[in-house]
Amino acid sequence: MTTIQSLRDSSVEELERLYRDAPLAPAPLGRFRGEALARVSTRFARSAPITAMLVPWERVSFGIDFAARTWFFFHPRLRTGRFRLEAGRSRWRDTDTLRMLYDVSRLPIRGLLYDEVKPLDETLCLGLGGINFGRGRGDLFFFALEAVADASPARRERH
Repeated sequence: MTTIQSLRDSSVEELERLYRDAPLAPAPLGRFRGEALARVSTRFARSAPITAMLVPWERVSFGIDFAARTWFFFHPRLRTGRFRLEAGRSRWRDTDTLRMLYDVSRLPIRGLLYDEVKPLDETLCLGLGGINFGRGRGDLFFFALEAVADASPARRERH
């Protein structure tokens, strides 16, 4: 069984393998706390401009409310980045995933946004974050999502 600690302890190669090989579980419900795990092994992901862009993800608390279909920073009330989920083939890896599409967002940079999330079970997801480019330039970092224990059952229902 994969745990949040085992994700933290994984190398980039192990995260790559898990993301590629894990079967796609049902879409997550409720609120999840996020944690940046590691950057992918590309020169672009480690470049100075991308490093500056990823600092907030690596240093600020964030999460996803799958009921509201939004990201949040610091606190769940500080929602931003509305998205819709679409099951399908990963843009960046040879696997099935949940694609996070931001065409429903009001953010001015929505055309640059693209992420994927692979639910491992109902309480844990492995995500691949990045920008709206192909493999090697769009895929930037792995992140974990862990269900927030205090989310009420009503919040965990599908909307």
